[in-house]
Amino acid sequence: MEQAHRHLGPEDAGTLKALSHPLRMRLLLLVHEAGPATVGMLAERLDQPVGVVSYHMRQLARHGMVAEVPELARDRRERWWRLVPTESLSMTPSEFAGDPVGSVASRATMLQLIDATAERMREWVNGMHAWPPEWQDAATLARKGPMRLTAEELSRFDRELDDLVLRYQALGEDHQALGEDGGDDRRPVVFFCHTEPVGPPPVSE
Repeated sequence: MEQAHRHLGPEDAGTLKALSHPLRMRLLLLVHEAGPATVGMLAERLDQPVGVVSYHMRQLARHGMVAEVPELARDRRERWWRLVPTESLSMTPSEFAGDPVGSVASRATMLQLIDATAERMREWVNGMHAWPPEWQDAATLARKGPMRLTAEELSRFDRELDDLVLRYQALGEDHQALGEDGGDDRRPVVFFCHTEPVGPPPVSE
């Protein structure tokens, strides 16, 4: 069943284990960014055998992350996949503190997301000069901070970033709805964000 908001908790250890596979994480992010695609298109983009990609897409579907789009198929052999739409996919690390299996699965999933994100950033840096100057300059690779915040303030900062992203998503969707999304000016854009406290953790009293 598709959900607007999906929270992965300790009861979702199987889903987290599925997402901790490096190819599955890359496939999920690719379908998220590119939209519906066939197994062949995904295999070509990631330089993987079609059979391997097909297997891992079925595993993602088993855990409700992707779904088939049969109406796009031109024949019975062609299989299209899309992301199962969610407004948010969240995970609360502290929920796994007393769960050895969930802790390993959640950490492995987060590390795969980091690896996939770093790979994507390297691809951009290596190929950025093929883009027009305005796009080279508009894209950012920056380290900002430090800020002195409480945990509650950091959570609020994250929520405000979410609101900002949603506002700009709506901007692009409004242009598309009005038929103003043609030409080369408007492109899909991804945004990566990571925040963390710096220094040793506080000592428990």
